[in-house]
Amino acid sequence: MPTQPNPLRRRRGMAAVAIGAAALIALTACSGGNASGGSGSTSADSLTMELDGPVTSYDPALGASFQDAVVIWSMYDTLVALDEDGSYVAGLATDWDVTATEGVFTIRDGVTCSDGEELTGDVVANSLNRFFNPDTAAPFVSNVIGAGNTATATADGQTVTVTLGSPFSGLLSGLTVAYTGIVCSAGTDDPSTLTTGSNGTGGFVADTQTAGASYTFKQREDYDWGPEFAGIPTDGARPATLIMQVTEDENTRANLQTTGAMQISAYTTDAWNRVTEQEGWTSTVSQQSDTFLMFNHTEGRPTADPAVRLAIAQAIDRERLNDVQSYGAGTLITNLGEPSYQCYDESASDYMPEYDVDAASEVLSGLDLAVNGTTLLAGGDGNAYVQSALQEAGANVAFENLNNQQWVSGLFTPLNNWDVTILVFANTSSNLLSGANFFTGPVPPNGQNLSAVVNPEADAALQIARETTGDESCAALADYNRLMLENTDVLPLATAPATVTFAPGVTAMVSKGFVRAGTIRIAE
Repeated sequence: MPTQPNPLRRRRGMAAVAIGAAALIALTACSGGNASGGSGSTSADSLTMELDGPVTSYDPALGASFQDAVVIWSMYDTLVALDEDGSYVAGLATDWDVTATEGVFTIRDGVTCSDGEELTGDVVANSLNRFFNPDTAAPFVSNVIGAGNTATATADGQTVTVTLGSPFSGLLSGLTVAYTGIVCSAGTDDPSTLTTGSNGTGGFVADTQTAGASYTFKQREDYDWGPEFAGIPTDGARPATLIMQVTEDENTRANLQTTGAMQISAYTTDAWNRVTEQEGWTSTVSQQSDTFLMFNHTEGRPTADPAVRLAIAQAIDRERLNDVQSYGAGTLITNLGEPSYQCYDESASDYMPEYDVDAASEVLSGLDLAVNGTTLLAGGDGNAYVQSALQEAGANVAFENLNNQQWVSGLFTPLNNWDVTILVFANTSSNLLSGANFFTGPVPPNGQNLSAVVNPEADAALQIARETTGDESCAALADYNRLMLENTDVLPLATAPATVTFAPGVTAMVSKGFVRAGTIRIAE
């Protein structure tokens, strides 16, 4: 429902899904981290960009999908943002000082809300407190302040302090996600107005919508702030009207772009080639999502046996799988995240299982396994490769390629009727702790432990990583990663890039897989 860019070979899909009450799984989103665009002319009166699926909520606190993130970022700014290289950049906060127990933020002067209200520390604190409040039931709150934690925001003039009930080292990265977008007073006073309207500091305001089909936004002419991304486009006009059109089929997207009916779109297949073959069209690719082979540890499933999990891992050629799911454009990973993330541990490669079909066959021959996956990444080709690899090792494989909604529903049903699946997680916070959330704690519907992993030693190391900062946190994360790999609780696979295409004359900043609507520019 969550996957962070430059040209290689093509993948994309901006999807995500709300998971239980507090999780978000995503497949690839847009792409890129640099501005990209072509030459030529496109009217600044109106611009249409693709959206992977229907919007769940306009309300930042209740957002849970990638589609939600895209529209929320167009209407709401966050305190801090992540640039493409993983560095933090100023948003509504110009300065910050964050520890594992507290964050202090200086709020930018001169910012106004869409209704003209001045953005003050009190407005920010009220918005954050609504997000932190358990009664709000924000799906992403645990990723921002830690599972089961509490947080309180207070204001002193333009200084806002967030105090955590228990230490959590992921606060700063958590506050970069769209769902922490700052809602102004009229919205926090009456959240019902946020269902189809908006009240924030972003570059656009909600206008009209055809639910499930298209969403229209109007430009804020006075918007001259926003995240301080490197290389942000400054030349050209911002679109007066921005239309986000739901277009789930990538060939349809390409048709719309080649006929000029859509100016920005993203792809996971090579359908983007049809677009950029046209004069003046450009593209950018992003290593946006992180993929993992996930095993069902539920008692009674064959994959509850560590020997079976190891054999499955040995049957998978990760380089071949990378070729299939991203045309080889992904980067192999050995952690629960990308090499650009803080605390990424290169030594984890020592604990990765070697590709060995013969060894795998000794365990898997004649074994019944259920494999499924979502079609939103590469049309499900990676899932089909896993099926064929396990069959080659002698397993009897029941296989399903599912649409994203079906797949997620299966992950969160008590039946857990699968053994092996590829988890595709667009980690918009670029924090290894976010990936770890899917493999620890309670199982759904009470938690995010999607594959029912039970590894007390790893959990203890993860807790230390959550409660500390700096080298101590990184060392604990390295221990966690090692303990998970030694038990074959999960198999890191590769990043999954995403390709975004732009019509002639159109430029935009794409950060961690998302086109940031406030940065869209059209050559005049």
